[in-house]
Amino acid sequence: MDSEKPRATSRDGPAVSATPSSNSMLHWHGDGTLLVVDDDAGVRELMSSLLQRCGFTVLTAGDGQTALDTFRRLADEIRVVILDFGLPDTTGEALLHSMRRIRAELRAILCSGYLTDNDRDLRVTGDWSAIIEKPFGLIPFLQTVQKVLEA
Repeated sequence: MDSEKPRATSRDGPAVSATPSSNSMLHWHGDGTLLVVDDDAGVRELMSSLLQRCGFTVLTAGDGQTALDTFRRLADEIRVVILDFGLPDTTGEALLHSMRRIRAELRAILCSGYLTDNDRDLRVTGDWSAIIEKPFGLIPFLQTVQKVLEA
């Protein structure tokens, strides 16, 4: 992952702008609990470490069932869920719908490197707070998380 310009998009469609400077993002701190769901242990660990460094409590899961079990237990504490699109036992979209049956206003970021052109239509029709495509830079990732938390 590098720190190139953001490739994330909001539910509204346009690319997320690099509003905060790279320097300020390196010192940005948040709070609360986030759930990171990705079947790639390296990606999961990278996101978790970065978010922990920014002050968050981070829960992780490598599959949909573990993520849903974690969410059921801690739904009221989790501020944002970051979901990989393709998981071994489900899709990020199906998992989000299951989580939203528990807590309808849940904010979620779709994070994937395997979006087809049809999948990219989720930017318009999906329930995502934001979408970020892999590979992504660390600063754009943090900018996306910050934007979703502040929305």
